[in-house]
Amino acid sequence: MRYGHFRWVPLALVAVLTWISVVPSAGSLLPAQAQGAAWELYPVPPSGSLYAVDMVDPSDGWLGGMVGLMMHFNGSQWEALWLDSQSAIVSIDMLSSTDGWAAAHTGEILRYNGSTWQEVAKPVDELSDIQMLSASEGWAVGGAGRIVHYVNGQWNVLVHESNGWFTGIDMVSATDGWVVGSTMFLHWDGTEWTFISQSPNREWVRSVDMVSSTDGWAVGSSGLLMHYDGTAWTQVASPTGLALYDVTMLNANDGWAVGESGLILHYTGGSWQVASSPTYNDLRSVCMLNETTGWAVGRLGAVVAYRVGGPFPTVVPTATKTPLPTEGPTDTPGRTDTPGPTDTPTETPAPGDTPTETETLVPTDTSAPGQPTSTPAPVQPTDTSAPVQPTDTSAPGQPTSTPAPEQQTSTPAPGETTIPVAQVSATPAPGQTSVATPVATQGTPTQSQTGSSGKSRVQTILVIGIVALLVVGAIAVVGFAGLGGLWLRRRRK
Repeated sequence: MRYGHFRWVPLALVAVLTWISVVPSAGSLLPAQAQGAAWELYPVPPSGSLYAVDMVDPSDGWLGGMVGLMMHFNGSQWEALWLDSQSAIVSIDMLSSTDGWAAAHTGEILRYNGSTWQEVAKPVDELSDIQMLSASEGWAVGGAGRIVHYVNGQWNVLVHESNGWFTGIDMVSATDGWVVGSTMFLHWDGTEWTFISQSPNREWVRSVDMVSSTDGWAVGSSGLLMHYDGTAWTQVASPTGLALYDVTMLNANDGWAVGESGLILHYTGGSWQVASSPTYNDLRSVCMLNETTGWAVGRLGAVVAYRVGGPFPTVVPTATKTPLPTEGPTDTPGRTDTPGPTDTPTETPAPGDTPTETETLVPTDTSAPGQPTSTPAPVQPTDTSAPVQPTDTSAPGQPTSTPAPEQQTSTPAPGETTIPVAQVSATPAPGQTSVATPVATQGTPTQSQTGSSGKSRVQTILVIGIVALLVVGAIAVVGFAGLGGLWLRRRRK
């Protein structure tokens, strides 16, 4: 048989091998628009840990964080503002672009009037969450069983008999709402808050979001997922054992939850699934505008956006605004003066419940005074030479695994001269100890905002290298085949 019948076999082999190696990687080489929406790190000014996010629309929103840190989104970048406050902003609820409310961990309530944030009340000593039904009615919850109701221009304090630490609230209407915290679910019927049920295994319930009066979700420690069907709260199978800090539902069939170590869960197709995350930092709050647009924030200034369009540029915007002064606390009529909880309050279980263990709150963050973090007793001493950021301002008092100390602080170490936050701006005042964490240290596998794009480049280079090796191998095979053919021809002669 003649060599000519086989001389195209090596070339065909090369073509097949090239197709096999390139086609599976083609998806990573396509534009991000062709791959759909994904979570990407968003460049922000150097800042500290963030605990709250709420968006008015895709081009207007706010973030809240440590020691009075606020950030405003103008449609293209986040601008950092520093309020005259030593407390972390733990919850934000924007009614419109010119009317918004925020809660500070140490009990202050702030209002945005379209140009500035101003402190309008301090009804209690700790707050964890705030939700406004309208400009004239809203609710806030906090420690020691405090539930605060805003109506007729006054913040009125209610003290629930459970004395629990409440961390989340969601109101369906003025006569229908839920509060979660400690291990409890409380329901508002328009007249009073009633204890309904307790979480399984005494897991801490951190956040709740209601789709309607007969459909809602709650999340908590150890991956806890609870669903309300209009009759009862039932635990649902969870794909994780990590703590979940916040949940938001777009509708009955689409929702998101975020948590420990950058965990992101997506509810779709009737089940919760782990989604790809661009950060390893704890994510504390999530806000979704629609199926392709959303934001989540967390420790060390981590800001991630859910979008179509691929990674963002690596240029980090600079803060351009000056510190915003706030008014002093106002004595709101109807305010109830109640003693604040001690540094180590003990959780009191729901009525009728026999406690099996005691959970103790231990403040461990000197960068955000009054921002407690709880760990199971006995408590290990913390290193005051390297203050850590609050490990859970969305659920103060919840026993969690303590993350590694963060190397940033916005206030001097104990014993040093304290510089008021009013002097702090996006660029620290001279002499202030403020080691801002750049975006590049947001805890991604590549430690840069270009993690996703860098991964794509590596894949591209790898594919090109494989193809080049195959081509060289094919040339060698063809060369050897040619030499073999010449040798056979000479022998036949």
